Order: sequence, then structure tokens, then C-alpha cells
Amino acid sequence: MRAWILSAIVGVSSTLFQVLGLEVPLRYGRTEILESGQWWRILSGNFVHLGYPHLLLNLAGLIMITLLLAHALTARQWAITGLVSMLGVGIGLLLFDPHLSWYVGLSGALYGLLLGGAIAEFRFHKPIACLIGAYTVGKVVWEQMYGAVESSEAITGGNVIVNAHLYGMVAGGVTVLCLLALEHRTRRVA
Repeated sequence: MRAWILSAIVGVSSTLFQVLGLEVPLRYGRTEILESGQWWRILSGNFVHLGYPHLLLNLAGLIMITLLLAHALTARQWAITGLVSMLGVGIGLLLFDPHLSWYVGLSGALYGLLLGGAIAEFRFHKPIACLIGAYTVGKVVWEQMYGAVESSEAITGGNVIVNAHLYGMVAGGVTVLCLLALEHRTRRVA
């Protein structure tokens, strides 16, 4: 299965969940996770959005990142990076943001795919990879220092949870570094 098919599955699932109005039942919810054992919300919160503008913004990002960087990883590596980035967002919020009661959106995982893809792209096109990596890290650092860009909040219709971007980016970057190290070790042994 190719990476763009995996991205399409995420996009179609997110759109379907939006159309069906499943934002509340599937969103990351701290109380539901900790008190009711609804652990799937750590992952499912990435697939639901505040509304159609938020969904469309995230899908546009997914399409651009897939077209730009998916070729640098195998489909399996792309899927693992996306999944671990999503889990990184949910687990990061659960561990480090106890004040946050709920969260929705794919953007944190997109930052993971963006940095992970840039790291993988470094093997093929160093200047492009460095530019994308520097942009990604720079934007997340900016958000940590100054908060979200106001236009992003206006488009999405709610608060941008900048820590989700941080957790997703770190999870995606570390995942790709591990996957590439494993790939290198496997090739060396063979």
C-alpha cells in the first residue's frame, strides 16, 4: 500500500466523522480517558475537527505534506510515523497538559509527518530537507514562545493547542530517526 493511499484513508475517515457529527464522541477527552477508560480517544481525537474549516485546513496540510515528503519513506514507515505522531499528541497531552480537558485535530500529527519526512528527505535532497526541518522546528518554537498565529485560530474557529504541535513533531522526528537507524542496521547486517 502506498503512502498516499494511507493519507487518503485518514482524510476520508476524518471527513466521514465530520459529516456524521462524531466530534464529541471521538475527541480526546481527559476525563473520558482517565475516569471511563476510553483510551481510544488518545488516537481518535486526531480524526475529528472543530468544524469544516478546521477539517479542510488539516486535509490541505495532509495533502501537501504527502505530496512533498511521502516518497522519502516507505509506506510502512509513513504509516508508523503518522500513527506514532498521533499517539504522541494524545499521550503528550495526557501527561503534560492536565488542564486541557479536550482536543481535536490532525495538526499535531502533521507536524510529526513534516519533521519526520524532512529527516528522511535529508538522504535525497539536503537543502530542501534542511529548509523544511528548520521551518517546522522554527514554527513550533515560535508557537511555544508567542502562542498560535491569530489567523490560524480565526480559520479553525477555536484555540490552537500549540503543545499538540510540539508533541507530534517530537514523536514524528524521533520515530523516523529510529526507523532509519533500524533500516541502516538491517542493511548492514544483510
